[in-house]
Amino acid sequence: MTAEQTIRNNAGFSLIEIMVAIMILGVAFIGLIGAFPYALSIITEAKNRTQAAYLAQEKIEELYQYNYDTIATGTIEIKNHVGAAGSHTYPYQRETTVTLIDRNLADAVTDQGLKKISVTIYYINAFSKTERSYNISTVISRRQ
Repeated sequence: MTAEQTIRNNAGFSLIEIMVAIMILGVAFIGLIGAFPYALSIITEAKNRTQAAYLAQEKIEELYQYNYDTIATGTIEIKNHVGAAGSHTYPYQRETTVTLIDRNLADAVTDQGLKKISVTIYYINAFSKTERSYNISTVISRRQ
């Protein structure tokens, strides 16, 4: 066999090499396709948490408008849908409680000039179909 014949025999890919390359690319492609639903669920969860934070903060800002003495203690908003049926906020439920606290932020029986507002937003996780919650709390004081 001459040198020219050896070069001609080794110049291309064999059928087996091409099949192995296609199989490796196929496995990699299937792995990438499988990651898309997972990534979508992460994006959806981030959107839900962001919306929950917005709705909780919205309620706190609403209560900030009132005088300290006009904000009742106890459960002032029972767990109920935030928006009307069909609206983008309907899947979220909100519960708001106000408690008396002392200077150490512990629950108090008598009014010592501090109230804690707690807002909890509930929503269904799109991926696991379980209920999730987001809670935000703040303290308001009597102005003197």
